[in-house]
Formats: sequence, structure tokens, C-alpha cells
Amino acid sequence: MKSLEASYEILGLQPGAGFEDVKKAFRRKALLYHPDVAGEGCSLQFQQINEAYAVLKRALIDRFVVNAPSLDSARAAAQARELFIKREIENILQEAQRQLSELIKTMGNDVEVGLSDVLLRLQSRHPVVRFVAACHLGKMKWDVSFMDELMGNISKIALDDVVLEPLLEFLGKAPAHFQSKVMAQIAKGAKDLEEEACIKLLYWGKRLRWETKTLLPFLTHDSNRVVAIALSMLSSADDVPLMVLMSLMERNDEEILVPLLKKMRTNRNLCYLRGRIRELARSHPSLGVRAWAKWLVGDANVG
Repeated sequence: MKSLEASYEILGLQPGAGFEDVKKAFRRKALLYHPDVAGEGCSLQFQQINEAYAVLKRALIDRFVVNAPSLDSARAAAQARELFIKREIENILQEAQRQLSELIKTMGNDVEVGLSDVLLRLQSRHPVVRFVAACHLGKMKWDVSFMDELMGNISKIALDDVVLEPLLEFLGKAPAHFQSKVMAQIAKGAKDLEEEACIKLLYWGKRLRWETKTLLPFLTHDSNRVVAIALSMLSSADDVPLMVLMSLMERNDEEILVPLLKKMRTNRNLCYLRGRIRELARSHPSLGVRAWAKWLVGDANVG
């Protein structure tokens, strides 16, 4: 951990500076060395600035506690933290508003912004930058020349709630075959997406009639709801790999097992799964799962 002296020096302050001075110095330095502004080469300096700020915050909290002898120390510490959190939230909101105003000036309707600029901003770690870029993307008109650029950058963009809706709105303007290519690329990273994002993508997948290979990442998602929707979109389970089938069988969820068992009759890997299917037929608590498992193994007397 950095010393107090070193932390003050990094922020360009004299030892003993108060909270307001520390806050202003941190904001000034952070804006100057933020990687989105100064480039990745300043990442180390930016990290040091954050660490120095954290050390000084902790020291100021401790000072607050020491200087409040009439209060219980735990209560004093809690009050100090609450004060710091409140002030920091105010600072974040003010900074977000300032950056939002600046970005709107550069990315507003009266300024011509290319897709490459928008995609670059969508990769930013700053939520305000990504928000404005996403809004701009949603208003852009589709052009066939965008295809290669989208395919090359789409995997670098974090598809959270800020970005996904405008991106889908933008893709909705493209011809269906272009949509299919881009969405298939997006689907490759589905396992790491949030549940709601996956469900939105699957909605588009239904319209585009995704094939099994595009749906596979959704079949390994942690959310049973996502998996169930993806299963409902399969015409059969014939092309689902054995390892994925085995994983699905272990979920033990009726919402997943019933549609899966229905679609496995002609799967070439069925022989490797008969033991598990017989186990489901004998002991699964769901009547529907037991019935379909018995049907699948062709043994009405199982159990």
C-alpha cells in the first residue's frame, strides 16, 4: 500500500490537504490520465492515481473518527463513509453531466460521425461515452459498406443494456441476410451475457430462424430460462454435441428436460445417454419428465 506522503505527491498535494483538495486533485489528474483520453499508455499512471485517492480517502475517514471522540467509533466510521459516498455520487453525476454535454456537441445531429467513430466509442470503459455512442448508433441509417466494419468490431463491444437496444434497432434497418451474419457473430459470446440480453437476442433469432450451431452458446448459459427458450427454437436435437446434451441432462429442470427429451429421439448420441434417461424415467419428480423419458427409451415399464 502506498504511504500517505507518496499518495499526496502523486496527486500533487501538500501533506495534510483536506477532502475537498484531495477530491479536486483526483478529478483533475483522473481526467488528464484516463486511458479513454490519454490512451492505453497512461493506464499505469491512472491506476496509481486511483490507488493514491483510495489511500487518502481511508486516511481522511480515520481522521474523522479520531476527531469525533463523543461518538462511538463504529458509528463515526459509518457516518464518515456515508458522507464520502454521498459526495462521490454527487461528483460522479456532475462529471457525467459535463461529459454528456461535451459528447452531445461532438456527436449531435449537426455533426457527421462515421460508424468507425461510433464503434470505437462503444468500446470505451466510460459509461457516458458508451451511452451517447449507443444513442447515435440507433439513429444511424444502414449502409451496405458497414458490414465488414461491424463484423470486425462487434466482438469487442460489451453488450449490456446501454448498448444492446440501440444496436438491435440499428441492425433492424439492415437486410435479413446481413442481420443473420452479425447476430450469429454476437451469439458466439452469449454465454457471458446477462439473462435479459440473451432473451432479447433469442427473440431476434426466432425471426431470423437461427440454426443449431448459432444457438449452442445459449444452450450452455447459466440461466435455465435462456436455455429453455433456445431449446424451443431447435427443430431437433440431432446436431447438439454430446457434451452439451450431457450438461443439459444434469440441469434436472422440467422446463429444460421436457423439450430436450422430445427432440432427442433421432440423436446419434442417444445410446450414451440411456442410463441418465432411465434414471429420469424412474425418479424425476416431474410427471412430464418421467413420461417423456420412458417414451424415449422405449420402455413403458421403466420404474
